[in-house]
Amino acid sequence: MKKLVFGLFFICTSVLIFAQEGDTFKGFKLGIAAHPTFGYLKINGENAAVKSDGLRAGFSYGLLGDFAFADNYTFSTGILLTTLNGQSITVNNPIETKTIYKLQYIEIPLKLKLFTNQKNDMRFYGEVGLGNGINIGAKNDVKSSNNTEQKDVNISSSIAAYRGSVIIGGGAEFAISGKTKASAGLAFNNGFTNIQNTAGVTTKNTYIGLNLAVFF
Repeated sequence: MKKLVFGLFFICTSVLIFAQEGDTFKGFKLGIAAHPTFGYLKINGENAAVKSDGLRAGFSYGLLGDFAFADNYTFSTGILLTTLNGQSITVNNPIETKTIYKLQYIEIPLKLKLFTNQKNDMRFYGEVGLGNGINIGAKNDVKSSNNTEQKDVNISSSIAAYRGSVIIGGGAEFAISGKTKASAGLAFNNGFTNIQNTAGVTTKNTYIGLNLAVFF
């Protein structure tokens, strides 16, 4: 798995840098991204005692590449290291157990971005696409009401290798100087695949992200 992740990282990074330096993609922009995220779990299964228990903060960062194929239409991709956190609560009277999931993914988004015409060095955009995540780390913290506690338990064997999601978002792009531009927006990343290998339970993780990026 580590060799596969390293290979994907190397290939994607090489493609993005080549596109930036070469003349093949005249409308190409390379960017650095940072995304604070707020994630939560959606749990369905036979055990009604297990429920989602609110939002947890996470973070995503990496490289983005925008390939313009028309004046206001762009294919956007990149390679991001994304930490998705969520929590669940299990009630087995009289004991209540809270589980915090800390999952890391190499994420490769494939998105279509639609821009408005530029006015006063700013233009708005909307985006829709598919998120593709490869799990590279999975831990959890478990705390029970009977004062038992475990931290950073490795749960990689019970977490699915692939996470698929639908991405919907929007925001604004600002011209800073020359070709340098900054963008800010919000995105809803809705996971649609089961992130756990546990039989009888379907767990999906979803997050809302504040998308911040600088393009060169």
